[in-house]
Amino acid sequence: MEGHLIQITPTNYRYKLFISWGFNLLARSVKLVKKHISIYYILIIILSASCGVGLKTLVPPPQRIPIQIDEENLPKILVAKINSQLLPGQVIGGHFDGFAKMRIRDYYAQGMIDSWQEAKYKEIIYSELQKAGYSVPDYSNLFGETQKYNIRFLLGANITNIIMQSFGPNAGNFTEVFLEVEWELFDRDLNKSAFLFKTHGYGKFSGVTSEATLIAFRNCIRNLLAETSFVELVRKQKVSSNQNIYNSDIFYNSFNPDYDTSQINFDKYLDAVFAIKTEDGHGSGFIINSEGYSITCHHVVENRSSLEAIFSDGKTIRLNVVSIYPDMDLALLKLTGSKYPYLPLNDTDMISIGQDVFAIGTPLAINLSQSVSNGVISGFRVINNVNLIQTDAPINPGNSGGPIILRNGKVVGVVSFKFSSYGIEGLGFAIPIKDIIQKLNLKKHN
Repeated sequence: MEGHLIQITPTNYRYKLFISWGFNLLARSVKLVKKHISIYYILIIILSASCGVGLKTLVPPPQRIPIQIDEENLPKILVAKINSQLLPGQVIGGHFDGFAKMRIRDYYAQGMIDSWQEAKYKEIIYSELQKAGYSVPDYSNLFGETQKYNIRFLLGANITNIIMQSFGPNAGNFTEVFLEVEWELFDRDLNKSAFLFKTHGYGKFSGVTSEATLIAFRNCIRNLLAETSFVELVRKQKVSSNQNIYNSDIFYNSFNPDYDTSQINFDKYLDAVFAIKTEDGHGSGFIINSEGYSITCHHVVENRSSLEAIFSDGKTIRLNVVSIYPDMDLALLKLTGSKYPYLPLNDTDMISIGQDVFAIGTPLAINLSQSVSNGVISGFRVINNVNLIQTDAPINPGNSGGPIILRNGKVVGVVSFKFSSYGIEGLGFAIPIKDIIQKLNLKKHN
């Protein structure tokens, strides 16, 4: 049997199985000599003393019904990580067989959860969250932790205890599992843990199988969603769809006379792209007019009190957030001062699959700012009701908010996120600049 978190060790398997078969043979023989009462009771006493060595009686914990939370504008919950706190080699149960239910092999903790197991557990969590009415990203299972697109809460799980017992055909032919899981809800807005709670779950399934573990884990998350304090915490954090705090007209340009549109001069373009330094990380942004108005992603700047733009020459300039659009993962910024270099915006529908594009941003670290990568437009998608441009241009954490540029030098999109899981490459996504112009109500400069 392939067991989650479990390593199987068939210690003394043949010896114990031989004993179990011997007891079965004795039990059949008892029927032939049952008329000899004294012999019968002696055999029963011997068998009873040997039965169920190491067998635990697993009592199913109370199973609660999740509280339905069907409300609008709830903050999204992303499952961040599932860990095991069990020590490698720790005995967590065994396999039993025969009339005497002899323990014929042991189960040991692996001390870790591999990516396949974690994916199964995450699938269960997201399924139960959605059934109970919570808001989760449609694409959550495919993203790594670096992508927190419009996410308020991160949910983590630590498996702190497991007992697993399986029984062969002669001992009942089933598997039962007891799980203990500690849940932690992290609030990204407050940058601290907001909730810590431990739940228990029991699972039973016919045959010798790991399905019982998945059932027990499902019951653990269901018990969490039945906890009133957890439900009320999420309910209190409703989000507004938009926040607009400016009234004046903001202009953009679809052409910049300082740039040669026949061939991109990256030295000039890099002057209009900057790294955004925050108190707990960084992202990217770019300037859209000479007054210093700039664009980035909402998740780069949300609830950050200290924002600085760092340019290619090392100059640092203070940034102010003008407006945010969480539903589109978009933010409009303003640099102090004026007379800035800027990037022209592509405000037409004339883009197609296969066109070359360049991504400019700050991948991984501030000292890698203004990095340029190249790819093509791979497709056009809709995720969470947001139109997106798909590209295979290399994108890394920190690229968010940076521009995607066509060969004619015009910005066609703003990097928002990428798929980042084992075996997945070349799946980056950008918000179309045409949709951004409309959302921010930008005016074209004549």
